[in-house]
Amino acid sequence: MSRAINCPSCGGSIEVKAAGYTVSVACRHCGSVLDVANPDVAVIAEYHQSVRQLPLPLGSRGTLFGTQWEVIGFLERQAGDYRWGEYLLFNPYAGYRWLVHSDGQWQFGTMLTDLPRETGRWGEAAWRGEVYRGEDEPVTIITARVIGEFYWRVRAGEMWVARSYERGGASLSREWREGEEVQWTHLVGVPGRLIDAFVRPQGPDLARPEPARPRPDTSQSGQLGFFARLWQEAAERRTSLWHMAMLLLVTVFAALLLLSALTSGADGVRGQGQVAVDGPTARITVGPIHLAAAHQFVTVKVAASDFTNRWVDLDYLLVNRATQATIPASATIEYYAGRDSDGSWAEGSHHTSTRFSQVPAGDYDLLVEAEAKRWNDPSAYNYTPPMPDNPWGIGGVANAAAPEAEVISLGFLVEPGGFPMGLWWLIVALAAAPWAVFYAYRASKTAVYGEDS
Repeated sequence: MSRAINCPSCGGSIEVKAAGYTVSVACRHCGSVLDVANPDVAVIAEYHQSVRQLPLPLGSRGTLFGTQWEVIGFLERQAGDYRWGEYLLFNPYAGYRWLVHSDGQWQFGTMLTDLPRETGRWGEAAWRGEVYRGEDEPVTIITARVIGEFYWRVRAGEMWVARSYERGGASLSREWREGEEVQWTHLVGVPGRLIDAFVRPQGPDLARPEPARPRPDTSQSGQLGFFARLWQEAAERRTSLWHMAMLLLVTVFAALLLLSALTSGADGVRGQGQVAVDGPTARITVGPIHLAAAHQFVTVKVAASDFTNRWVDLDYLLVNRATQATIPASATIEYYAGRDSDGSWAEGSHHTSTRFSQVPAGDYDLLVEAEAKRWNDPSAYNYTPPMPDNPWGIGGVANAAAPEAEVISLGFLVEPGGFPMGLWWLIVALAAAPWAVFYAYRASKTAVYGEDS
């Protein structure tokens, strides 16, 4: 579960993705390292410097070893003159992993709880029946830079002693320092094409603090429009229930008229596709979609075939055929069911709806990238235990026969105009208006003269 905090140094808004687990987080705006375990969000260490563009920006999402991960933290570390980057990955069901970027190569790291043991021969470590050999002497590692959030109190300048043990394409990393327990990490190589497939954050950084907006000059209220004057006068005379009721009615009518005007009345465009559970990303195109009004809502409705304890992530791009301008959006379809001590339970839906706003006129295609994942839990109806031969319990068994892929069918309906019932809602509102006016009148009279007025 995520939560938002404000940096006490610069006032910027920061979203903590792994709330309840994360202990420290570095502000993406000013670089201050914050202690989020402290209710007051105390500043541990502050260093003001421009945040350089990372090869894998925070917030990027991608799938490695059958699990979707999000990049939530970055460490720049060095040993002598040699520097490399370590990204902290997070999944709410699988926990934390590391992604190490060194000399253009990537490695996926898993923190170990069943610790390796160093054998009697110097420079060797044994783990799960395999022997890893150390080729280098221990080195001192310094944390040079911190960005993002972490599950421990991290700060620039931390020093660790580390040694690496190799076996084929895998390695064990041992880090320790006085007074703290030894940390072991198992690392395996990751092809660069899997990292390139990570979806980078798009659009403006909505978390950045905005400058305060000046209030309109009340001395120039005569130059304001009718609705602006009505709002301003009502805000300054809150003791008048009548004026507040009138303001409410005018606001409702204006909103309904606007939504009705944005309804184009055009027919929807349908499309369909399929996505394999725990399979590759499915790419689906729906179109062409013709939009006639200058600006309008566009609503995307999706219905999935029946499934249980699965979820489907949908990434949209609404692409203008003429200009190639794109508008991104995303949605999730998920449905879970199981049984616990309180009996059977179920939550979620096989349908979802997403709305694009203020889409200019033109001909469009809706490009969809869909990924389906399974959710395993002992309380679920179709729980499947993890594969025993996988050292992390998150992927498949090497050289095992591939089971028949489970496929989820998706049906799409793209409708111009996100308020197709706007006219009917306007009729209902107009019919209810006399009752609202009468209620406001009675309430204002009662407030002044009493109940029997």
